[in-house]
Amino acid sequence: MPIAGRLSVRTLAVLACTALAVAACSSSGKPSGGSSASGSTKGGTYNWGINGENSGELAYYGLSLTAGIKAYVDQVNAAGGINGHKISLTVLDNAGEQSEAATNATQLATSDNVDAMFGGILSADCTAATPFVVRYKIPMACLSVDQQSPYVFNLGPANQTAASPLLAAAKKVTGKSNPKAAFVYINTLTDIALAKSMGPAAKAAGVDLTTSQELNIAATDVSSAVTAVVNSHPDVMIITHTGPGMLMVLKGIRAAGLNIPVVWLDGTGNLPTLATSTDKNVYPMDVTLVPTPTSTGQAAKNYVTAISPTITGTPTTMTLNAGESIPAFATAELFGAALKKCGYPCSGAQLKTALESTQITLPGLISGNFGYTATNHYPYTSWYLLHQVGSTVTVVDSFPVSG
Repeated sequence: MPIAGRLSVRTLAVLACTALAVAACSSSGKPSGGSSASGSTKGGTYNWGINGENSGELAYYGLSLTAGIKAYVDQVNAAGGINGHKISLTVLDNAGEQSEAATNATQLATSDNVDAMFGGILSADCTAATPFVVRYKIPMACLSVDQQSPYVFNLGPANQTAASPLLAAAKKVTGKSNPKAAFVYINTLTDIALAKSMGPAAKAAGVDLTTSQELNIAATDVSSAVTAVVNSHPDVMIITHTGPGMLMVLKGIRAAGLNIPVVWLDGTGNLPTLATSTDKNVYPMDVTLVPTPTSTGQAAKNYVTAISPTITGTPTTMTLNAGESIPAFATAELFGAALKKCGYPCSGAQLKTALESTQITLPGLISGNFGYTATNHYPYTSWYLLHQVGSTVTVVDSFPVSG
């Protein structure tokens, strides 16, 4: 979720540390808890590091990513590790600051000697860490990737490639082959890139783009965008925004009497925000399926078992699908499969090579193969169109990744 410039996201700060109880949370930029169940960071362990936005305004998202990685590590270590070697996990907090992301990357590479890194809720933080992982040849999985690099791998969705799937979703929810669509997007780097591609993509798809409105991610007054959408008389609204921001726009257009379908792409897996709404005409988009406490797919069952200790109370569909824990867990499992192929010891350069030839299946979490190649570090092949009313979520359709 890269942000263009320095922006305040105070609505997200309220959510931080409330949805997930993550033992590795730290606000000091220092390791919190050191390693996971493996104990020592030396003597026969694989070393992983998290360079996460675990405090500050994006903590909700950073902590959920940390929870997903840690859940996988704890589960694997409890079963004896990979190739008989456990994973040592060091967690550093960059607080959403590029300078801290760079400092943390240096520490993880030189002092902690990690073989892999995870983090990068903001593409700016991922970019700040990139020179160090390239220099020390350490694969790094980032949620948001703005600049491609041989040692950088995607962990989450690439919003900038979502134009065609979003337009296909607009056709699906309206039942029209040439609907009129209003587009609202926030000023993050990936969403700005998406906005630039939306016009040509709409023309090619036969969709009439009635208006395109940019919003500051921290804006609390969305009336101008709402007015523009309402006055353009669309059949559907496509919006890329955080959960709280999307709800503000949704409330505005509904108050104006516009009861059209809304296709929402967050890019941060924030379905619990929508659980506060009873609107029956909202369709989220995501790159993962929606595991529930009763999921039968083996990967989904593994995930539910692994993530449940981080959830306060009995796991529900919403708490299981909070933030970035699912894509983080899935990516950690992919890295684990690559380590198994690589053997022990496995240097960062060797792990990179193994990652680029590893494909896994994750029934119940992601359909089809999940993996990287030497020419494509984006592991997802589909976007899923969901329908959510309150805390009830169903999968409506799926569309292939493009771009």
